[in-house]
Amino acid sequence: MIRYAETDNTLVLHFGNEVRYTQCGPLSTLLDNVFSRGKIKNVLIDLTDATSIDSTGLGLLAKINNYIEANFQHKTAIFSTNPDITRTLDTAGFSDIFIILKQKPQLAIQESELPENIGTDRETAEMILNAHRDLAALNEQNWQEFRGVVSALEKELHRK
Repeated sequence: MIRYAETDNTLVLHFGNEVRYTQCGPLSTLLDNVFSRGKIKNVLIDLTDATSIDSTGLGLLAKINNYIEANFQHKTAIFSTNPDITRTLDTAGFSDIFIILKQKPQLAIQESELPENIGTDRETAEMILNAHRDLAALNEQNWQEFRGVVSALEKELHRK
């Protein structure tokens, strides 16, 4: 489950349970729409209710970082109280590019829930590819880990 809200030029994303690629298509669309309007200057990411996050989800977090860093030159905050999630973030190099806060955020806002994936198979594959490109580009370790995934997805998409 992914919930979101916009308040005071800030996009708040609240991830719950397992964050899987099936939820990432609508999230990618939301990010594209929100970023294209140019009103959002900050993103707060709440992972305190997440139990796991897959590499596609991590790639979309990298996409958020890329946008905020390129346009506003500051780091995005991630709230994470689950040691497994925090370890995953650290392993992916996120502690170098995000502010990771090991506490629950104190936010009193009305959130909306994103739907499950509604895209075509090709749209989903393209979103997964782009998310993995963003994740792989963060650092050399990620590049070594995900270049095979990126290459396989590129080959698969070129066959279709």
